[in-house]
Amino acid sequence: MIIGGWRGPGWRIVTGDQEQARQVRDWIGSAVSRHDCPVDPADVALAVSELYANAVMHGPPGSRVLAGYCLWSAGARIVVCDGGGPTAPQVRRVESLAEGGRGLQVIDALATRWGSFRLPGAQAVWCDFGQPLRVPDADAWAWLRHVLAAFPLGDSVPFRSAARPALAGAR
Repeated sequence: MIIGGWRGPGWRIVTGDQEQARQVRDWIGSAVSRHDCPVDPADVALAVSELYANAVMHGPPGSRVLAGYCLWSAGARIVVCDGGGPTAPQVRRVESLAEGGRGLQVIDALATRWGSFRLPGAQAVWCDFGQPLRVPDADAWAWLRHVLAAFPLGDSVPFRSAARPALAGAR
């Protein structure tokens, strides 16, 4: 959906496994490439990959992951939600030879700003590229609350197809 220079929100819910990472990265990178905003699609694709990997690693086993975006003339926002891990995401100090633990350092270096918040049954991590989105949080995240209410991410809820026309995001 494109309205007044905005594109999105676009969203997909996928199984929480690393086999889906490339599909999610390519889908969001392609959306950014097609939209006329001053954001490097490669930076967005790397950020999506890192956030998705964190969601799979730290979210509950067997849960699904939501990946989404909103684009505007001066920037882009991506969001990745998992079923809610035990702790809030945070940048960690990592020894130089340690494997892993650098995902949010990458996000912190690439994005204009980033953050996280919890919703019932979900942990959301988001980041902005280019000019930050300047709207009230209640407006910026209204779509996400509706999607997660209709399609919970946890493994205890039977999967419902994300193809309901009333809630389907821009593809």
